[in-house]
Amino acid sequence: MLYGAGKVRIRVEGEGGREAEIIALALKPDDTEWSEAKAEGNELILEVRTPKIGAMINAYDDYFLNLIAARSVLEALRDALRETKR
Repeated sequence: MLYGAGKVRIRVEGEGGREAEIIALALKPDDTEWSEAKAEGNELILEVRTPKIGAMINAYDDYFLNLIAARSVLEALRDALRETKR
């Protein structure tokens, strides 16, 4: 039987230094008993452990799509805050 365990580390750069933590919290609804998103410093860590390779691919695909959306929201919020400070 195949068993997959993977860990992806993504460096998150931005103002304030809490972007990785904020994104990890935004991804929490996608966590399962066999997958987890967490932050360590400025790195976002996506970890998936499953005997089903298809489930691993789908989990990472979901995380990546939601990561893109979360990053877009953070950028829009940052832009809006800059506009209000003018």
